[in-house]
Amino acid sequence: MQFSRKRFVAELYYYSNQFVLFFVMIISLTSGSWKNALVSSLIVLAFMLIQTSLLTLQGHIPILRILYSFITAAGYSILRTTLSDTSFTETANMLLWGSSIYIAIFQTLSMVFRRPFLKRLSEMALSLGSALIFILFYAYLDLRISVNASFVKGEIDAATMAEALRIQSFPAVFQKFIRAPQHLFALFGVISFDFLLLVARMRAITLEHRLTRIIEMPQEAKRIIDASRQKSEGEDSEDSKASSGLGRQPPSTEASEALPVRTPTAFFVTVVSSDIIGFTDLSEQLGRTEATALLNRYYALWTQCAGSYGGRIASLSADTVVTVYGLVDAERSADRALNAAYAFLEELEGLKEDMVVQSLPNDIKVSIGIHSGFVTAALLGPPGQQSMNFYGDTIAIAARLDSLCREFHQSLLVSHATYRRLSLESQVTLERFSEALLRKSTRPMPLYTKKP
Repeated sequence: MQFSRKRFVAELYYYSNQFVLFFVMIISLTSGSWKNALVSSLIVLAFMLIQTSLLTLQGHIPILRILYSFITAAGYSILRTTLSDTSFTETANMLLWGSSIYIAIFQTLSMVFRRPFLKRLSEMALSLGSALIFILFYAYLDLRISVNASFVKGEIDAATMAEALRIQSFPAVFQKFIRAPQHLFALFGVISFDFLLLVARMRAITLEHRLTRIIEMPQEAKRIIDASRQKSEGEDSEDSKASSGLGRQPPSTEASEALPVRTPTAFFVTVVSSDIIGFTDLSEQLGRTEATALLNRYYALWTQCAGSYGGRIASLSADTVVTVYGLVDAERSADRALNAAYAFLEELEGLKEDMVVQSLPNDIKVSIGIHSGFVTAALLGPPGQQSMNFYGDTIAIAARLDSLCREFHQSLLVSHATYRRLSLESQVTLERFSEALLRKSTRPMPLYTKKP
């Protein structure tokens, strides 16, 4: 399995961030000199980096995730035993082993479970446990600092200090700690932080579940698009009523005709063309099975994002996906298309993480071109096999913008024709990037990309 820097950061963020400060502070308080503290801290951090690297490479295998989760705890125990006569039942050691076991178990369960409900339950337990672990570490640090101060002043001897730091004495100390008003703000911050992590994980699980349903249940994909289309029609009807009361003319009936059409019909729409950059070479490296799995998840993600904004999949060809917006709401087609593209780029990050778990490559780059104009909708195909299709210069220009993304090293390019039809809220998310001579244009036209 290939090494993923993004997954390495995620492992460090979700697992190790709450231990780093704890290790460094404990070692600094117990090493006697800054040189010993520095060397000891670097050794423990090296164990942590080794553990995180192994989890990044092979953490998708349940038994290995459990085993690798104990590397830092074992390294810390060995280091403390070597440098001092610290008992194994000392609170810091027991907290570290207990938290490592807890996190390893629930991370593994979240990975093994297939039902979304069980996955969410495991993630909730993991998040709540992580918050409690951080609070326990914080309480121990508070205890260690106060005990050290008493020992330095001569108020207690070494035996009393060792007894105060044993795990048997910690429950009473923790109860006193949480009752102290000065700690409430810190507790609130820890709980809020872990809540945000939980929301992020729940979102990733929900995305994975939606894509699985779309892939395995074609009727689910149809339901998403149909529901979105009905919502768009309802919103369009309400807007028409409101605009008639203000003396405005409702949108043209031609732009909101229901599909399929019996005769070729022109629609003013916004077209989004998307490709996976370098997919041909990638598919040769992956082989047929994994390349097919990648494409199906790519299609499912576009189905979800397009359907959520009233879009329609116009065509699929290898890694090229063309979606059309505005068949039932021409006036807001540009905003819907741009929002769908933003949603796709955002959800793609979650999909990459899921693909790493399945041993698929996660370094996927896409290109997206967006253009507005007229297309023709018609029943096309061999006799007896005709289906609704679209053609026109608008699709060709969107595809051209899609290909220009590679030349300009951008993931998204929007034409000036689309930019002019965007709401102010959408326009401020874009910036003028360059100019290009597009199809049937006599002078270079401005191009826009998403602001960093």
